[in-house]
Amino acid sequence: MLPTLAEVIEEAREHIAARGELSVLYLAFGRLAQLEEVYGWEKLDAVLATVASAVADTLRAEPSAGGPHQLGPVVSYQHDDDMICLHIPAARAPDADAGTDRVPDLAGLVTRLQHGVSGRVEGEFGDEIAALVEVFVGRSHVTVDPKARLERQIYRAVREAAAAARSVEQRERARAVAELRASLRERAVYIDYHPIVVAETGAVFGYEALARGVVRSLRSPEVMFAIAAQAKLVWELSRLCRAKAFEGMHARLGPGELLFLNVDPHDFADPEFSEGPAVLRGQSDGDGVSHDPTQVVIEITERTAIKDYPAFRERLRAFRDRGYRFAVDDAGSGYAGLGSIANLEPDFIKLDISLITGIDGNPIKQRLVETMVRFANHQGAKVIAEGVERAEEFNTVKKLGVHLVQGFFLNGPE
Repeated sequence: MLPTLAEVIEEAREHIAARGELSVLYLAFGRLAQLEEVYGWEKLDAVLATVASAVADTLRAEPSAGGPHQLGPVVSYQHDDDMICLHIPAARAPDADAGTDRVPDLAGLVTRLQHGVSGRVEGEFGDEIAALVEVFVGRSHVTVDPKARLERQIYRAVREAAAAARSVEQRERARAVAELRASLRERAVYIDYHPIVVAETGAVFGYEALARGVVRSLRSPEVMFAIAAQAKLVWELSRLCRAKAFEGMHARLGPGELLFLNVDPHDFADPEFSEGPAVLRGQSDGDGVSHDPTQVVIEITERTAIKDYPAFRERLRAFRDRGYRFAVDDAGSGYAGLGSIANLEPDFIKLDISLITGIDGNPIKQRLVETMVRFANHQGAKVIAEGVERAEEFNTVKKLGVHLVQGFFLNGPE
C-alpha cells in the first residue's frame, strides 16, 4: 500500500524547506477502468502494485545529490489510481544562475518513468494488459515561499500537474483517433484465433476471433473499440473486424468447429449488419464473404446495455432462423448478468474472467459456477470458462462440470 502525499510531506518537510524548491510529477493512467471491467479488481490491484514498483525502481536509479532526491510514488488518498512523485532538485552550485533551467533533466525522468512502467507491465502481464496502462505525466514546479503553508503550495502544484497530465492525455487521444482512421482506410486489422477446447478431452471446439490493430497502440481490442466509440466509428470498425474474421475462418476451422464472433448490441442497429441478405457480410461495399451460418456463434459482448429486450430478441430470432447460434459473453460482469441470460436464451454462456481467476481457492466462486453449469445443462446450453491461466483453475472448472475452456493455460492466441 502506497503512502499518502500528506505522510510524505510531513516526513520530508525539513529537506524540502532546505532545498527551497521541488517539482511535482503527476502520473495519470489511462483505461484502468476498462482493465478492471475486463479482468477484475484483483488483476487491477496486481497491475497497480507492479506499476508502483516500477516507478519506485526508476526513481531509485536516479542520481541523488545527498538526501531524498526523489520521493514517491505516493497517492493523494488510499486506493487512488493515479500516483504522485516529488522531485527535489540537487543543490545548486555556488556560481550557478538562480534561473538555471531544470526542465531538460525532468523531461528525461518523465521518459524513463513511462518506459519503466510500460516495460515492467508488459513483461509481467503481456501486451494485452500493458495496452490498457497508458501513462500520462504532468509537471509543476514549486518555489517554496516561507510565508505560505507548505502543504497548500504542494497541493496547488499537484492540481496543476494533474491538469497538465490530462492535457497530455487529450493530445494522445486525438493522435489515437487519427491512427484509427488511418487503420480503417488501410484495413490494418488482423485476427488472432483463440482456441476454445472441450474440458474433458482437450479437443478444439472452435475459435474466438479476436481483432487486433496492426498499429501497436491499437493492438488491444478494448483500446481500439474505446477509441472508435470516442470517434463515433464503432460500426466502421466492427464491419472491418467481421470482414477479417470471415476472410480467415475457412483456413482456420476444421470439420465441425465453430467461429465465435464478438458483436455488441449496438451493432444490431447497423443496416449493413442486420438487414436482409447483407447480414454479416464481410465488406462494407457489398461484396460478401461466404460462410456457413451454422458454423458461427455470435457472442453478445455488451459494451452497451440492451434497453429493449423484446425488440432485441426479435432481431436475434431472424439470425437464429438462418442458423446462427448465440453466446452471452462475460457472464457475471457488467451488463452481462442473469437478466441477459434469461432474456437472450443463449446456446453458450461464457463466464467472465473475474469468476475464474483464483477459483481454485474461492468456494463462493465455485458454487456460483456449479450453479451456472446446472442451469445450462437444464437449458441445453454449454458453459465456457474464459481466462483460465493456471492448472489449478483448469482442474477446478473441469471438476465443476464446465463444458468448454478458453485461456492462456491451454493455448494463447496464434
